Amino acid sequence: MPATQSTSIQRFAGIPLKLYASTFSVEGLQFGIDNLRYDVHFSPGFIKAARRMAIQLFGKFSSVTDLPGFDSGFNWYRGEDEFKGLCRDLMMDAVKRAKVDNQYRVQYLAMAAVAAVFREAVEDRHKACIQHLNNQIWRQEMAYNHERVKELRDGLQNITRNRETLVQYANRSLFQYLAEAQHETINDLHKLHFGPVGLLPDDFLANPLLHAENPTAEAFMMGEYVLLGSRREDVNQYEALQAALGEFLAGLADGPSRPIDPEQASAAGTDDGRPSVGPAGREPEPADWIKSDGNVDALFNFQRTEQMMRRSRRQAADKKRVRKLRQLTRRQKRLLVRLLRDFNARGLLPIILATEVLKAYSDVYCPPLTPHEVLSYIVDPKARKPIRIKLKRIRKNYGEDFTLQPLRSAIGQVRWMPRLKRMEILLDYVRNFARYHRDMGNYLAIANAINYLNFVSDDNHLKLSRANNSLYEFLLPNEQGPDEMPIISHTVVKADVRGSTGIVSEMKAQGLNPATNFSLNFFDPVTSILSRFGAHKVFIEGDAIILAIFEYENQPQNWYGVARACGLAMNILQIVDRYNRKNRESHLPQLEFGIGISYNGSAPTFFFDEDHRIMISPAINQADRLSGCFKPLRELNPKQNTPFNVFVYEVDPANREMSSETLVRYNVNGIELSMEAFEKLKREIQLETLTLKLPGTQPGRQRLHAGSYPTTSGTSHQLVIREAALPRIGLAGLDITEWTDHFYYEVCTDPALLKRVKESR
Repeated sequence: MPATQSTSIQRFAGIPLKLYASTFSVEGLQFGIDNLRYDVHFSPGFIKAARRMAIQLFGKFSSVTDLPGFDSGFNWYRGEDEFKGLCRDLMMDAVKRAKVDNQYRVQYLAMAAVAAVFREAVEDRHKACIQHLNNQIWRQEMAYNHERVKELRDGLQNITRNRETLVQYANRSLFQYLAEAQHETINDLHKLHFGPVGLLPDDFLANPLLHAENPTAEAFMMGEYVLLGSRREDVNQYEALQAALGEFLAGLADGPSRPIDPEQASAAGTDDGRPSVGPAGREPEPADWIKSDGNVDALFNFQRTEQMMRRSRRQAADKKRVRKLRQLTRRQKRLLVRLLRDFNARGLLPIILATEVLKAYSDVYCPPLTPHEVLSYIVDPKARKPIRIKLKRIRKNYGEDFTLQPLRSAIGQVRWMPRLKRMEILLDYVRNFARYHRDMGNYLAIANAINYLNFVSDDNHLKLSRANNSLYEFLLPNEQGPDEMPIISHTVVKADVRGSTGIVSEMKAQGLNPATNFSLNFFDPVTSILSRFGAHKVFIEGDAIILAIFEYENQPQNWYGVARACGLAMNILQIVDRYNRKNRESHLPQLEFGIGISYNGSAPTFFFDEDHRIMISPAINQADRLSGCFKPLRELNPKQNTPFNVFVYEVDPANREMSSETLVRYNVNGIELSMEAFEKLKREIQLETLTLKLPGTQPGRQRLHAGSYPTTSGTSHQLVIREAALPRIGLAGLDITEWTDHFYYEVCTDPALLKRVKESR
């Protein structure tokens, strides 16, 4: 799977536009037991929480507090944060399953399930509110409490009459909590597993069509987007406008767009929600180029460009820039005039202008008329007589009188509107339609996914689906079974502590307690951070610390053993640094550390001494060697002015009789990673290879690999690994005789280097 995301660019009349990228689709996942839909076992606790939050939102937006389950003392700050946390936990479970399947679309399935739960929760709770208020009214009527009955009826009328608005507000709030959790945590986890491929745009969950109870309602369309026709004869139908803009843009295209990555194709407004870019990376439809924010303004907004030109001129900007802005202003104005004429020839322009004028009169005439009837009266002389008859009938039957003078004024406004005003209205209309075109494509994609969901709750069906590996379970942590999975691999961190004996001796000589000193300033801080990395103690004493991180079967959310071991080692060195600063102030010797990290792709062996578990693993021996330091190299100090702390050498075969080791190393406050651990790390996270010119190093002999890893809480942190060529040395003079084809790996900890890497990515 590629690690980078391609962006398609195309020029229209010399103006570059960027293609809107959305990959939402659940195609390719495993069908469930009916071979038609996807089996989903969804968190019951999350469903209950969504319903409780929906009730609180109804009470907040309607000011009606006599609702079933409404908490008048609800703490909104804490409550919203907790619900957002539930969204995060649920989507993290989806990331876990996505990693198991190596298919990021599992997250889309979870998102579709959450969307279905939100909409069902809001609808269910609204019905419950109405039923609750009716029951309360009946009880109060039986008790002859007329004042209370009036209050309840007012509340019922509020909840009923403003149904669409309340539903939209509640849905929008719930989806906002999900979007914030996605943005703050889940997107980072997604990038750790899959890179930027498959990331959804930020506007995906902020889609008003997804929040509305009736996305086709005329009042909703006027308020959020533009009023579109629904009859066969209407020239302002969605498809007609899409075709008109597509034909117009097709005539402006300067040639084919750049090659498109199919995984980053734009989700278009097709009836079945399929992406507009095909599997072979074919060109998108011309109208799809208006979906991306800013593209419409880039093509037609000459007034904005003109303002930029004037501002640049006042600021004495580069004359070349001013000239380009002037040329762009003229080009945009010509394009907008051309679009004005094209839409006028199609009969669209009067409708677009009337739609804008209509906004001032919709509250007066709607109801009893619909917005489209008012629009027809303004633009279609044939429609005026039936509407006049309808208004006369209403006046006769209900005594309501509607004067037609405002509508006659609206007809005049459309007919005699200045050209510049027409251009402004057309630009705003196309901008809003482009947003609707984008949102409709995303809405159809997620609605299509919801149609393929099969929420399974029956025990027999759950058992059958699990047995066939076709069940997608999205649960909260407290709903998941106990961790009884077998260990499949483990990572060992060995810290070789040097200097503790000298510190103990000097502290005793000064009458100080070395035990409490080590405990409070070193061992306790190390112990306190173990849970953040999922680490366990294997063995700890004054001159050795051995820790292990286990990976369990079917728990891919914790398959970051090596990455978290690297982060743990970096934090241990930070603790050592703080400890040494205190020692310097107390004129005590310094602690020196060497840390080794090794990986073994199988379970360790455990023995028990009564209740004490003893771990046996070859990884411990390997980590011990990685953490060591060859005394002659310690005295030579090859570090000098480099930002590195680990240097490994192969002993020249001619000197093997002088040393039992094939490799010797300098490791002073450094972290060395075994080759097996580095290979595992590459499978855990996305690593980007960097080539930086560094002081004191030989070009071409080393590379840096940068990435990010998650702690157990889900927060991500930077990790930089140095891959260095292994030189061969003679032990007599410790001189490099040649370079081998092998490498060693160091976890970089130098603050300046880490900052430079972060800035270069």
